[in-house]
Amino acid sequence: MYEIADRLVGKVLRKLRIESGLRQEQVAERLDSSQSMISKFESGDRSLHLGEVYAYAEALGVSPQRILQEVWDSQKPPHGKSGKRPPRRAQSHE
Repeated sequence: MYEIADRLVGKVLRKLRIESGLRQEQVAERLDSSQSMISKFESGDRSLHLGEVYAYAEALGVSPQRILQEVWDSQKPPHGKSGKRPPRRAQSHE
């Protein structure tokens, strides 16, 4: 279960990094980290602690709330789709 959450967070971090026009190396420099660590965050191979979410948000120029909201929104099915099949219609046997 945590692996799925880590992958969701990683996808969001990558999306926001790209939207910010940054390369992994630039984010790593801002976080005093390595490019390989940023890659691990983005692939979901490594979890972020809450304090790291705040630091990552600052490095990307976004709010921590934006990261968390994007993760939350990425779990929801697209608008108008519940992810459930529509109920079957009863077949008439006339």
